[in-house]
Amino acid sequence: MKPSNFTKTPFNSVLKKSEFETVARNIMVILSRSGNEFRLLSWDEYKEHRIKDGNFTESERQYFDRVVGFCVAAESAMAFCPTWANEQ
Repeated sequence: MKPSNFTKTPFNSVLKKSEFETVARNIMVILSRSGNEFRLLSWDEYKEHRIKDGNFTESERQYFDRVVGFCVAAESAMAFCPTWANEQ
């Protein structure tokens, strides 16, 4: 599985807040279009891509820090959200 398998908007994540889910999806989209391989995305790279997308706010950092670890592998992504787990 690749990050591109996890770009559907997640719902009912383990963190129970839509802001976490949005940032997690953003991370997967960025990973998908920058090699489509799981890896630990840095805040600087995330910010760079989000600024290019034209809809970035610094407040995303607080959510990024909590979800980025879920986006390093398919197994952890599926553990983050049943929506993602059920899609596989």
